[in-house]
Amino acid sequence: MATVTAAKTDLDVAGLPEVADPSQVAPKDARQLTRLFFDQLSRLEEGTAEYSYARNTLIEMNMSLVRFAAGRFRSR
Repeated sequence: MATVTAAKTDLDVAGLPEVADPSQVAPKDARQLTRLFFDQLSRLEEGTAEYSYARNTLIEMNMSLVRFAAGRFRSR
């Protein structure tokens, strides 16, 4: 089970939780967090540390989905 903390960091300005290990987030939790991160990502300015954190965390949380989708097209 992944640990999500609300520790005060400079990234808290964006209202995003700190995800200790995004690759270990359960699928149900990843769905909820993905909505939150996409919502904040649309409001953040590209190139900021908060934007990079949100984008990178989204990618890491959803790598299993990416691998699944890519695997479906591997033999085509």
